[in-house]
Amino acid sequence: MHAPIALVRTAALGAMGVDLESIAAALRSARCGVGTADALEQAPAIAAGAGQADLGSRTVADDDSAQHAITHRAASDADRAERLLRRALVQLLGADPARTLDVDASQVAMVVGTTLAGMRHCGAAMRLQAAGHASESLQSYAGIPAGSVLRRAIHGFPIAGGAITVSCACASALSAIAHGCSLLRSGAASCVIAGGYDPISEFAYGGFSALQLVAAGPLSPFAEDRQGMKLGEGCALLLLRRLPDALARGEVPVAIIEAIGESSDAHHLTQPHPEGRGASVALAAAVANGTPNLLIAHATGTAGNDAAEYEAYRTAFGADLSRIPVTALKSRFGHPLGAAGALELLAVLKCADAGFMPAGLGRPVDGQAFPEIDLLHENPRPGAPTRVTVLAAGFGGANVAMSVIRGGGASAVPENTNAREASRVGIRAVGCVSAGGRGIAGIEHLADCNARDVSEETLAPLLDRARTRRLALLPRLMLAATRDLCDASGLSAHDLASMPLLAASWHGAAGFTEQYYRDLLASGIDLANPVLFAESVPNVGSAHVSLGLGMTAASATVIGTRTAGFEAMFLASCRIRSGEWKRALIVMADESHPTIDAVLGNCTGRDVRSRSAGIALLMERIDSSTGNSLPEVMEIRHDQVDHGALRPGVSGHGRTAIPEIGCVAGPAALALELTRPRTRDVSISSTDPNGFVWTVQASAHGVLQPFATV
Repeated sequence: MHAPIALVRTAALGAMGVDLESIAAALRSARCGVGTADALEQAPAIAAGAGQADLGSRTVADDDSAQHAITHRAASDADRAERLLRRALVQLLGADPARTLDVDASQVAMVVGTTLAGMRHCGAAMRLQAAGHASESLQSYAGIPAGSVLRRAIHGFPIAGGAITVSCACASALSAIAHGCSLLRSGAASCVIAGGYDPISEFAYGGFSALQLVAAGPLSPFAEDRQGMKLGEGCALLLLRRLPDALARGEVPVAIIEAIGESSDAHHLTQPHPEGRGASVALAAAVANGTPNLLIAHATGTAGNDAAEYEAYRTAFGADLSRIPVTALKSRFGHPLGAAGALELLAVLKCADAGFMPAGLGRPVDGQAFPEIDLLHENPRPGAPTRVTVLAAGFGGANVAMSVIRGGGASAVPENTNAREASRVGIRAVGCVSAGGRGIAGIEHLADCNARDVSEETLAPLLDRARTRRLALLPRLMLAATRDLCDASGLSAHDLASMPLLAASWHGAAGFTEQYYRDLLASGIDLANPVLFAESVPNVGSAHVSLGLGMTAASATVIGTRTAGFEAMFLASCRIRSGEWKRALIVMADESHPTIDAVLGNCTGRDVRSRSAGIALLMERIDSSTGNSLPEVMEIRHDQVDHGALRPGVSGHGRTAIPEIGCVAGPAALALELTRPRTRDVSISSTDPNGFVWTVQASAHGVLQPFATV
């Protein structure tokens, strides 16, 4: 059993209120937060409405040009993600954050989830560019990555133990909480802020509408005539500590995290498995210690999701399902994307403190199709549930379920008295693709290679062309790097099936994202391209690797920084050291793109010529059978410097110059040193323009044979 983690403070805002007190009051009433959404950069032809949070208004200057007003409004409200996140942080940490945290800033880490990070900045940048404001456009483009959102949001707060963003679409917040727990259990942090955020945006609205998932009428979960979802926004944050640490400080936990289950469908990019297989696996792990008194459904109101989710509940709970009250709160909030799961959970916990269970809205449940579901509809039900389970599911088939024991029931959670020594972590194998070719040799040749992109000649032997020809370059790079690793190490499909997956990317599928957004602006929000949208979400890499290789365990993508590759390695090492995982596949990639070069050049004052590349690492627990035969990851640490300090390549003992290959640069330099060791001890650092610095220290233990060196 894993050590229990305490929720000691919580904060949230969304369409139902600006804090948890106002949210709980609204949920006791008949109010619905879905309505007119003037924060959308474009107005759709059919006003379906959205769940908009009250962030205040900003004045648009009078001008004769309507287009100028649109450009100005989009640019002035581009930082909506940062404002959501910072407001929640202020609520969470109070007037004296250092006193609230009560540990050294270096021991405070942050892991947050999001679906689209600072994507609103992209639309603003394109509008500014079209209006002839080149300099302002480049500055706005720089706000897109999740690292930029985090830097602006946490500025001035005593958070110096690492700030990481994960994305697995609408399961992002619960995934972030799961990773935050592993940081505490592994000893990597003493205090963790975790949760998720997302603002409403034309990017998301247009994409979901193009996929025919947006309802014209009310969001009606599990109803016969349900039409789809309503877009929402929000932020939910939790302050986490190890339970003994919280109790020693005299803190009264809001709740205790009892168990978390994670899985992947490996079925379809945008549709859940019709039998809810992945969701049922996640739920089974989350409720292994007992049946919940209340279940918070994902319940998007779409035909496929609700049907698959019901099947997952039947599998996980069996005959108990009809006795479990179920609430579906996206019918009140709208779908807050990266905040989903966490936002509903915190709202339910606040309502439970007030003695009631909140109900959803919309049309009544379809009793014929879903006869065993006890859905709370319209009227709140008296009660103060002690064990609450929440499910979240996202694009790419990611599923996360979590059970918590509320306040007074915390004494029922047994402490883990079996202290165990933290596991050692090694690197078993590596696979690479780059403009220099396949394998480590290709990375070595990069400095002498003029090509920007990985050639089809390199990719063709590693990919199933029929299945990958329409994919964005990013997932193709990740799939190819993983296949190179498998060929070199003998890793089989059976080995991969149950292996956790962490992907990483700084800029995501940059080419498809730009194409999708330019089409969205040219054609309008009602004529978005559904294929380009699905291939543009930040977690598209982990989604396609999971789907293409049949990987059904936990999966997520670390996004938005040049150091994302090292951050993914850090999260995986914490999972392994804590005993949660035995091994994990870490795969990272970045595309080359002229806009990226221009933005980085503007940020750093030097010419930048990016290259595309991908690298995959197999990290695993070192045991008696491996001994000292594997390179060992000794430490992965985080520092912060002034933002704007993009160092050329990476720093450390490397003898080979590494060109600009995004978040692949640091891990590639590490792999080079571990396969061609000059010294036993290796130290490689990488810096993000936002000032995040990550350093990996490893011990070579001799030359590692299974590394791919084709």
